[in-house]
Amino acid sequence: MLLVGSGAVNLSVAGWLHPYVQELSFLVRTSKSELIDKGKFRCKYGDADWQEFTCMASSEISELSIPDIVVIGVKSYALADVSAKISSAFGADIPVVSVLNGVRHIQVLEQTFRHVVLATIFYNAYRVSPSEAVVVPGPIALSSSTDVKTVKQLRQALSHSTPIKVIDNPNDVAHCKLIMNLGNALQSIVGYHDNRSRDVPELQRLTANLMWEGVQVLKKHGIKEVKLPGVPSWMLIKLAVILPSFIVVPIFNLKMKALAINSMAQDVANGSEETELEDLNGYLVELAEKLQVDVPYNKAIYQTFKKWNVIGAQPIKPSVLLSRINSFSNR
Repeated sequence: MLLVGSGAVNLSVAGWLHPYVQELSFLVRTSKSELIDKGKFRCKYGDADWQEFTCMASSEISELSIPDIVVIGVKSYALADVSAKISSAFGADIPVVSVLNGVRHIQVLEQTFRHVVLATIFYNAYRVSPSEAVVVPGPIALSSSTDVKTVKQLRQALSHSTPIKVIDNPNDVAHCKLIMNLGNALQSIVGYHDNRSRDVPELQRLTANLMWEGVQVLKKHGIKEVKLPGVPSWMLIKLAVILPSFIVVPIFNLKMKALAINSMAQDVANGSEETELEDLNGYLVELAEKLQVDVPYNKAIYQTFKKWNVIGAQPIKPSVLLSRINSFSNR
């Protein structure tokens, strides 16, 4: 098995799959990678102790053995180049597994490869070093229109470690995961993971409205809800918007404190101007415009983030952000 990219999700998946593969390798961006130097990585799953795993790693795809399966865990904005590299090295018949956020990557992969599996991640993971990841447990949804065999193999291996659900329609599950990711830009703007107790009621209102707008767009787009353990239902998201704050805010606060820093906030913290904004809030805003659905919260967060991430990325208080959005949306 070859894992392209050494982010937290790929490290966590690699650890779970390690006992079931004969050879596990990483394709990394630079020859200075810790994975190349050490030949091993570590993961901490929930409250369990750290586990260490051996691996091969290289920054040159030509130095790696031809794998049976390729797991792609790069950022969406790097996917086209990575896909071309994999196809050139191993051909279009190699089974590929995507662990990416967003929806657009499905089309990119299916145009390049004949056997594509979507592994949609409904858990949090973050790196504490280039070769160490902490994982907050949660389910994985597997779906494919072209490769039932690989789905079965992954389900058998991964089900020993984490909840697995097989979904018939990759498009549905990717869109449902999109709802969960709409708050990533918001959490980045307010610096949530350094300010977990600040303006929680305002943050709850912002988050609930972002997600509920997303649900309304998906319903009009004909997407079917995919229900997974630990993932809020669309009805629950609606209730989070309409119920009194004294009911929903304590629940929201408890759930949020259990979350790790999201991938977009990690990109911002690392000083990157390239993020998944366009594939998350940007995609939803574009789809909403086509379907003529009003999404003022997502539109405001999308436009605010684009400017904010260029001018220094200093956190904005949720109450200030909500006031700006209220002015923007006339709510």
